[in-house]
Amino acid sequence: MAQIEQKSSQHLLGSFSKGSFYLKSLFIISILFILIGILFYVSWSILYGTWGDPGLYSFVVPMIVFGIIGILYVYVEENP
Repeated sequence: MAQIEQKSSQHLLGSFSKGSFYLKSLFIISILFILIGILFYVSWSILYGTWGDPGLYSFVVPMIVFGIIGILYVYVEENP
């Protein structure tokens, strides 16, 4: 039973069973991109009252998308 739980926990996102510094750093950078995108959107919108500004979207959307792509890349590399 413990072996089954151990095997299933190794395939979770962020387990980094290979121990690759590259994958760990890419995961952290991807999370930061998502957080920066969300925090920038919320703070800019509160400060200037522009929740639907196209210029704001042009910065925030790529930050969040690149963060998601980075996390998916780490997940695919960890779980072939």
